[in-house]
Amino acid sequence: MPPSPFTFLIPCLLPFRQNVCQQCIRFSQQPRRRIGNTAQKILNIEKPNPESYTPKPLSRPIGVPYPPKPGEHSGIDSRTWREKRDDMFNYDKHLIRRERLTKEAAKPYFQDWSRTNYHRGKTFIAPSRIFRAEKSLYFPNMVGATLASPKTLSDTTAVLRDRISVVGVYSGHWAELQTRDFVKEQSHPELADLIAQDERQGGPLQRLELNVEDNWMKAWIVRTFMRGIKKERREQDWGRYFLISRGVTDEMREAMAIVNSKAGYVYLVDWLCRIRWAGSANAQAGEKEALVMGAKRLLEAWKSEKEASTKGMVGGGRKAVATSSDRR
Repeated sequence: MPPSPFTFLIPCLLPFRQNVCQQCIRFSQQPRRRIGNTAQKILNIEKPNPESYTPKPLSRPIGVPYPPKPGEHSGIDSRTWREKRDDMFNYDKHLIRRERLTKEAAKPYFQDWSRTNYHRGKTFIAPSRIFRAEKSLYFPNMVGATLASPKTLSDTTAVLRDRISVVGVYSGHWAELQTRDFVKEQSHPELADLIAQDERQGGPLQRLELNVEDNWMKAWIVRTFMRGIKKERREQDWGRYFLISRGVTDEMREAMAIVNSKAGYVYLVDWLCRIRWAGSANAQAGEKEALVMGAKRLLEAWKSEKEASTKGMVGGGRKAVATSSDRR
């Protein structure tokens, strides 16, 4: 007779399995106002209480430790029926899922909105210089619909690779206005001129928008008004606007220092999908200048790397011709 699917609940109810019960109690007694351990280390947060927290400069690189791959974090369950059945009866995976659900249940619904009352949702101050290339971490892959192809899913990695990108991540109109404070022509004409000039020269600098809507109703509303969003943007920018409705996990948010989901975040990503600079909420004094200086430095590094690779290819071709002529 096959075991019942509720057998995984029995060990937690038995008195002699006190280690499991103590674990459940520990999860339920976690403080309600908590920020992920990863975000605490990144942001140097000693007091998670927003009333006593003052944004500090970003002291270390942020991002995921592995290079992104197309198809990752799509939110689509590709497991077979047999794998789903095995996971259903796997007790260790039930403990992991229980921990995740406990964290979600312990988070107040209006927590992020209440944090916007302090510093307008700003969680960190952007660094004055870009992160070193060898120390930088990666921007994770996300999957969503674009304005160019709203009925098919596209990967952000395919758009970010081999380009220098200013990426705005937001959820809601208020957060979108915060990202525009960094990148829009009205609020930051120097960056807009730099992107336009590099675009005329066929350079790699571009701007991306990632509208992350976890709520299926909000995502449906945004999808309904896609035509209006198209009219506000140039046709060549339609493939750089993503509507992402699933696949963005809490671990990804913590790694990217997205502590407040109601605020907007801006990232400067290089051609290898590494996060070299980041800003949050509304721009403060010096942050816009730091973004422009970082973009210019990346453009110089990209040009020098392309020239070095071109010289290497030419040198390799000359050596191959010389060896073939010597053989003759």
